[in-house]
Amino acid sequence: MPVHVDRRGRSVEDAVALYERVYDSRDIHIGDVARDGFTFRFRAVGDHDVTMGSSVVAARRWGTISPGRDYVLAWATSPGMTIDTGCREPVQLLPGIPVMYPVGRDFGFEGLPSGQHSIRFGGAFLESIAAARRGDEEARRLAFRQTLGVDALHRLRSRIGEAAPRLLDPSTPASDRARWNQSIADAVAAAFDATPSTAPTAAVGSSTIRFAKEWMIANARRAITVAEVSEAAGVSARGLQAAFQRHVGVRPMQFLREARLHGVRTDLLAADPDGTTVAAIAQSWGFNHLGRFSGYYADVYGEAPSETLRHRPLG
Repeated sequence: MPVHVDRRGRSVEDAVALYERVYDSRDIHIGDVARDGFTFRFRAVGDHDVTMGSSVVAARRWGTISPGRDYVLAWATSPGMTIDTGCREPVQLLPGIPVMYPVGRDFGFEGLPSGQHSIRFGGAFLESIAAARRGDEEARRLAFRQTLGVDALHRLRSRIGEAAPRLLDPSTPASDRARWNQSIADAVAAAFDATPSTAPTAAVGSSTIRFAKEWMIANARRAITVAEVSEAAGVSARGLQAAFQRHVGVRPMQFLREARLHGVRTDLLAADPDGTTVAAIAQSWGFNHLGRFSGYYADVYGEAPSETLRHRPLG
């Protein structure tokens, strides 16, 4: 299935909605708009095997990215982007230096107004390319070298430079695109020494999950990140994410959003509709994008927040 997306605009709400779809996230935030006003542009061209993209956001942003089964190579156009913010040694994206996103787990990011390029590989596709390089019959989940040597970086940049004009052209024939997809995937597998992953995720106990949930509820009115939750709980962000998915069935930030929605509903039911507004209560619980908040609220409670506010308490 061909992919061709080219979105730009000046609305923070539109940008948040777009990037939450792109990153499979419900935890994207944009603030501190650039002096000249807010703008964004996102472009992606490719297919289910390889998609090349570029993104420019004229504001500070932060949140959570979920790569799912895909593998993503990314590099910045200017300083100011940090990924894997929940780890002890977060990764700074340096201009022109490609890095692989963390594999198989959600991770946090923070960025100043800047641009970024990326290449997204379908999981099965890159795994098959790496298996062929190793001469393996079985394609398996991959792990990657963290940093590149000078020679490997030069070779990878050269291959990207050759492939990019073809892969970014929506009119490139499917047969040619398949050839360039294989070329760039082979270059990434070689540069980052893609090998089968054997590292297990450390188990996180139910008591730690309970503490993390209680900590999030206690701090739900302020802006918090996965990194802060994992630090408070004394576990890695990766372990926390995996444990929440396994024991709670949702991501930590989704649990936090649901806790905030519950807090909003409690306040709405207790409030005097003549003395407050939905917006004031929602914002006090950290919902700054009111349109999206209303959608979340209606999905959970089956009514608009304004309807809840009009339900005066009995007595």
